[in-house]
Amino acid sequence: MDVDKSQHEVSQVITPRPLIIKGNDGEPLLRKTIQYDFLQALFEDPTQCFTEPSLPAPNNKVTFNALYRKALINSTKMTGSQRVKMEQFQDFGLVMAQVCLLTNVGRINTTLAFYPDMRTALRYYHSIPSLQRDDTTRQHMYDAARMKTVLKGCIGNENPPVATPQDILNRQATGFSPACNPVAALFAFTAHSALITKDHFKDCEFMDLFLPGPYPSQARARALLWLLYRYLEDAKGPNPFQDPAARSQKFAPPVPRISMEEMELENIDTPEELDYGRRMLQYRIEFLNKTEAEYAQDAAKGKVDPNVNIRGQRAIKKKAAIGRAVQEELAALETQSNLSRDSSLPPTQFPPGLAIGALDGGLHAAVSSSGVSALNPQQVILTQTEQNARHLLAQPPAVNLYTHAMNRMVNAIIDSDDEDTETHAQVLLDRRLAILHTFCTPPVPVLTPPA
Repeated sequence: MDVDKSQHEVSQVITPRPLIIKGNDGEPLLRKTIQYDFLQALFEDPTQCFTEPSLPAPNNKVTFNALYRKALINSTKMTGSQRVKMEQFQDFGLVMAQVCLLTNVGRINTTLAFYPDMRTALRYYHSIPSLQRDDTTRQHMYDAARMKTVLKGCIGNENPPVATPQDILNRQATGFSPACNPVAALFAFTAHSALITKDHFKDCEFMDLFLPGPYPSQARARALLWLLYRYLEDAKGPNPFQDPAARSQKFAPPVPRISMEEMELENIDTPEELDYGRRMLQYRIEFLNKTEAEYAQDAAKGKVDPNVNIRGQRAIKKKAAIGRAVQEELAALETQSNLSRDSSLPPTQFPPGLAIGALDGGLHAAVSSSGVSALNPQQVILTQTEQNARHLLAQPPAVNLYTHAMNRMVNAIIDSDDEDTETHAQVLLDRRLAILHTFCTPPVPVLTPPA
């Protein structure tokens, strides 16, 4: 009796939420953050093995891309206009599906939005340069809250509903093909990721498929497709994504570990994407400054807008202040970089072993421990900025950077009754360094000062 009870309790375990993508308001989500190469490998796989119920047999086998997009289009919560856009504009439909999948597995929560002209206190604007490639994807993308509603509409299409991986297998055994739609399956896999890992993965955990880590994108995509085919189509027969050398069909194809150097060869943002991220960050900062000034003018004139609460104004005030801080740092770095570029001094040499670490989605650059390398002026300044900041945080001298940031927040941008002063100051410092890393080490050739 106790054994049965224990097994029942294990089956009901819901694992903690996966690591949610986080970033300061205005900060772009770069390829490494969203795992762009993994999403591309998943949605570009050409294998037509998934059953599309609305098509007549035997011409009803489609790719995962087509199956997932069809599930979104059939959602009871999808608007007619958005449904038309997804069907008519293939690129928009693909981007919409990819961002929905990130929301589907918990990587994106409902605070994220894609419109820079936004005053909502509980939403944070982020551009996704690698996915927002044209006007349609930049102007008509749902925010994450609306995407979550659409995804829930997909679950409502299943009767009876599926809540666990075993529910899906039970439906498959009764003749459902596919057993459910892929949105419902991913919700079930994510909620019971520990059981999925135990049953089907040897090299990594299920949630590792979606997170930045030392696993190749192609292998992770193949493992997820294997899992989806097993549950949606056939749990006992041959799987088109199975490793040919596998002795058992119970486990997903191998997901080998790779080195840090190999990781750096994936998810590389293009110069055009970085430029778009910079421009949208600048646009967002200017919008927040303008909005804060409008609120201040209304307050000075005694105008009180009943539709704008105090909490919302304070949120705009915080976001604008952090944006200005980032703007100041970028301007200072640009000025110093120009001075260094105009100098006749040779490029700065760094001692062996020095590395510029990545911060929160930033870009990596490293100096080989086997020799001495030259870095461009922006990288020189960035290295000094990070080293000084981290050193001061670890070993506070007379003037501590952490204390300085906290005091600045207290005196300049945080109301006296705010309770999260210290936490927000730390966030300010971390995000400023992260954005500097992102935008001050573009993948361009090393700049050599004129002779």
